[in-house]
Amino acid sequence: MFNIGTITIYGFIVGIIGTGLGGLISLFIKETNRVLSFLLGLTGGFMLFIVTFHLLPEAFILGGLITAIIGIILGILLVIIVENSIHKKAENSIMKTSILLGISIAVHNFPEGLALGSSLLTISDFGSILALAMLLHNIPEGISMAIPMKINKTAPFKILLLTILTGIPTGIGAFIGAYVGMISHVFISLCLSFAGGTMIYIICDEIIPNAKTLYSGRDSSLGIVLGFVIGIVLYL
Repeated sequence: MFNIGTITIYGFIVGIIGTGLGGLISLFIKETNRVLSFLLGLTGGFMLFIVTFHLLPEAFILGGLITAIIGIILGILLVIIVENSIHKKAENSIMKTSILLGISIAVHNFPEGLALGSSLLTISDFGSILALAMLLHNIPEGISMAIPMKINKTAPFKILLLTILTGIPTGIGAFIGAYVGMISHVFISLCLSFAGGTMIYIICDEIIPNAKTLYSGRDSSLGIVLGFVIGIVLYL
């Protein structure tokens, strides 16, 4: 078993390198409205899969229906509050999407860190596998956050920096997970459903409408379906 310091380092590496690589990859993606519309749809489909098959089912299993619903409602309320506060500050709708998506990914990374920290503390072999799996699936999440920023012509350095920052909560969660040991299932359920609530609202209110605005054809819809299928292939 690992000590708390090592576990915390693992958590930061998993979060920062995973989302950071996603941001780096996004810098090499071709910039046309049609391509970016497709990729934004792909983002929506992938995030929809995470919510449907990963976050919410685990939340229901760990904490039950009521806890998960409370978490979803709180997550949606957070997005609405943040949305209202940044409405005048964000340059446009696409930039607002990126900010909200970055917040939701950061929120989602925290309970993942909790799970990683407690796993590495108790079952080091499984924990190492879990760490690698989390790092790999953080890459498309980093791309998901970076695409709206790329559409908004954000500077490459800023894209890379912001995607790296969204991985930090994984390290914080890993430290807390290792320090406390086996975190309360109800608490983890609340965190997971909270992240699920933020994501599903952003997908419906920001990502899909913006993808259609960029290009009115079927590309974004095909991207949504493909993103959902990619999620199934990567996670199941």
